[in-house]
Parts: sequence; structure tokens; C-alpha cells
Amino acid sequence: MILRSIQAQNFRNLTAEPIHFHPAANIVVGLNGQGKTNLLEAVYFLATTKSFRTARVASLFRFDSNATFVSGLEHRDGVDRTLSIGLETGETKKRMLQINSERVTLTAYVNALTVFAYSASRLEIVRGAPEERRRFLDRGIASINAGYLEELSRYTRVLRQRNALLQQGTESTLAAWDDEFIATAAAVHRARNAYADAITAAFKRIVNEHRYHVANLEMHYRSSASEENLRAELPRLRRHELRARMSLAGPQRDTIDFLVDGRPAAEVLSGGEQKMIVLFLKFAKLDVFRERRADSPLFLLDDIDAELDLEILQKLVRRLPSETQVFATSAKEVFLTALEAGPHRRLTIENGRVTASRDF
Repeated sequence: MILRSIQAQNFRNLTAEPIHFHPAANIVVGLNGQGKTNLLEAVYFLATTKSFRTARVASLFRFDSNATFVSGLEHRDGVDRTLSIGLETGETKKRMLQINSERVTLTAYVNALTVFAYSASRLEIVRGAPEERRRFLDRGIASINAGYLEELSRYTRVLRQRNALLQQGTESTLAAWDDEFIATAAAVHRARNAYADAITAAFKRIVNEHRYHVANLEMHYRSSASEENLRAELPRLRRHELRARMSLAGPQRDTIDFLVDGRPAAEVLSGGEQKMIVLFLKFAKLDVFRERRADSPLFLLDDIDAELDLEILQKLVRRLPSETQVFATSAKEVFLTALEAGPHRRLTIENGRVTASRDF
């Protein structure tokens, strides 16, 4: 899959002119604060309806605007098609997703264009809250399982209803929801467990391949949401859940632990080591995607900095399949040399506008 172009309206500081991309590598350069990361974020937003920088959608809008619109031309399987997403805040809070000008469901939309992003400034996968690590799993699963978002949404609806009953203290009606709660939770658990196993295996291969010195790092997916566990846990937890007025078991309590010699990685690894671990995880997601799908996703490398091991980074970039479209930014030109070795386009951005574009 290739993103031929993108056009954004009221998205951060980006201007409304269309921006055209190279099918191989796109290197975005410019001074700090000019919009390099904003451009990569717009690509990610177009594909996922999310940001890789923030959970606050309102921060994506240009100042004094309550709406944003991003569209792009994708080439996949020999066919061009247009993707577009529009968001409005305020009282309406509308979202419109379209493919070739026809409205589509969220599941259909996010399966149209797959993108993975690495940002050196965000290390929540390793040191953030469990919610961030669950999001890491869920986004990866959705990239290879077209129906997963619907399964996750179904579980979320059941969880919301069950929590409402717990808040009302209506124990008599809880039992009627237990079977559906267990079934929907187990579907999420199975998908997360399988994906965690696949990512763990791919991660170990990459670390060993590059002989990284933090080779004793382990990734553990922890969950009690299997069907067997939930059937045993729910009766025991009933009194505690009524007191807490919320569900105390289920996928919403899953987490991933990153351990080095049994100790939390965030406590023993330096900032640079944590960034390398996150980079390895992103490349592991790429490997898993390619194992399951006969295609290559878009790959965003934002803010590549001096704390990363330059030699390993260059080897990782070189191992990417030739059909992978890459977008990269860095304040240090030396970190872009691996991408400049092959065909690429250099985009210079100033005040949110691409002022120069040159192919090499």
C-alpha cells in the first residue's frame, strides 16, 4: 500500500495545499516548530482516526477552529482510492469517515490503510500506564484482524452496561449479563494473547539479530480474562464489585510487563535504551503484519534522535522490504542517511507548508 498524497484543512499548523509523496522514502526536514511532526501525525490520523502524540483529539485542530478534515489518495492492489476523515467538536462532536466519497464504518475505514509510527518522545509502551500498553496491543491486532475492533467495541458496550448495574447496586440483574460479559471478554483475551505471543517472538528475533546489549528483556502479557478464569472469578468478586461499583475483572485490567532480570524495565533502563526497545517493538509489529498479510504498511519514524543506536537503526531501516513506504523526520541529518541511500523525496516544510520537494 502506498499513500500518494495528503491534504489537510485546519489540522494543527498545516496549510491546505496537497502534499505529494514518494512511493519509497519521504524525508521531511525543516526547523523546529515548522510542522514536520504535524505532517506525519496527519498521515497517521488519516489512517487510524487517532494521533500518535496525544489522546486529546481537540488538540489536532488549528487554533480557533472546531473542525478538521484530512483526505488522502491511497494506491493498493493496483487501484487508487480516496480516504477522508472529518471531525467536529463542540455540541455536535461528529465524525465522518469516507472511502471514495461514500460513508463507511470505522472497521472498514481503518482496514483500508495501515500505518505504524515510532516517536522518540513517547515511551508510554514501556513506562506509561497499563492503558497505553493495551492500546499498543489493540492497534496491532486491528492491523491484522479486520473484525477485532468490532469485538472490542462489543465488549466495551457490555462492560459499560454491567458497570451501570453495579453503580445502581442491582445484583439481581447482574447474572443475566455474566454470560455475555464472559463471552465478549474471552474473545478480546484470545486475540490479545495470540498477538502478544507473536510480538514477543518477533521482538526476541530482532534483539538477537542485532545483538543489542539489553538481550535479557522479557515481555509478559498478564490477563485474567480467559473464559475459564472469568467463570471462576465473577461469583467470588460479586460482593467486592458491588462495593466498588465497577467490574474488577476483564480485559480492561489487562497489562503488559517489560522486565529486565525480573525488574521493571522503566526502572533499570536509560532513556536511550527505552527508546531502542520501543523501536524494536515497532519493527516487531511490522514483521508480524507481513507474516499475516501479503502487504507492507506505511512506517513513520518521527523525531529520530541521538539516543538511538545509529548503527542498529540503519540496519533496521535496510532490512525493511523495498515496497515499504517510509516517512521520517529528525533534527540530526546523520540519522536520515540510511533512507537517503535509496530512492527518496526530500520535503522541506516551513510554517506548515511544503516549500520544496525534490526526488533523489
